[in-house]
Amino acid sequence: MRLALLGEVLGHSLSPVIHQKLFEIEHIDSTYELEEIARPVFDSELRHALKTFDGMNVTIPYKVDVIPYLDELSPEAKTIGAVNTIAKKEGKLIGYNTDYTGFRRTLTLIGAEVSGKPAIVLGHGGASRAVIQCLFDEKASTITVISRHPDKVDEEFLAFAKARNVEIKGYDSLTPKGEKYLLVNATPVGMYPKVGVSPISPEVAETFPKVIDIIYNPEETQLLHDAKKADKSNGMYMLVMQAMAAEEIWMDREIPVETAARIAKDMMK
Repeated sequence: MRLALLGEVLGHSLSPVIHQKLFEIEHIDSTYELEEIARPVFDSELRHALKTFDGMNVTIPYKVDVIPYLDELSPEAKTIGAVNTIAKKEGKLIGYNTDYTGFRRTLTLIGAEVSGKPAIVLGHGGASRAVIQCLFDEKASTITVISRHPDKVDEEFLAFAKARNVEIKGYDSLTPKGEKYLLVNATPVGMYPKVGVSPISPEVAETFPKVIDIIYNPEETQLLHDAKKADKSNGMYMLVMQAMAAEEIWMDREIPVETAARIAKDMMK
């Protein structure tokens, strides 16, 4: 199969390395390319790419823009309103969201059983929607999004949040007091090269028993360092898991979880 990652600027992407490792371990006869498309030529270049490739991943800033070009959406892509994987099935272009799958499998990795438990998500950018949808489906007792500017959240996200009973609060609402369970950082705070900083204080971070930071560089962010007693994961496992979920869709077969764990470990060396 001829596969690709679609985006506007892709020089930093780890996806080709991850997929190549998958191909080698699972003996998959495929190629994975980078398909950069500039905004002014998006329509014509996307139509050409959809004809050229057998499957595609989609990244910033086109996860929503591709939807009108597709024939169908999977249930999770429809509810989230974003697509990061496109597959050709029986002559139709179908959009999926494997960020959702990657996050759900990361919950399993750290033993987080969120049903009936409170969850806090830092940030309301593009990365947070799949996280929120998964927490909602897993029946978290409450989902709270923390924003630096809770009064300036856009209307589309507000509607998304309201439909899932999500509260939006400021960082001043985060204190060491109260019931804590899962914390998810969906902001870029602490990402390379601006390391050594955290979106929250150490006193708050250490009160959570389960923590996921979707940043994967550095391997241990300041937030994960501060969450000393937590079962925790950085974003590399989630990144690899979403890639593996895409491959499962394209190849129409399951890939062992051990393969993703092996790749994630290799990527962090």
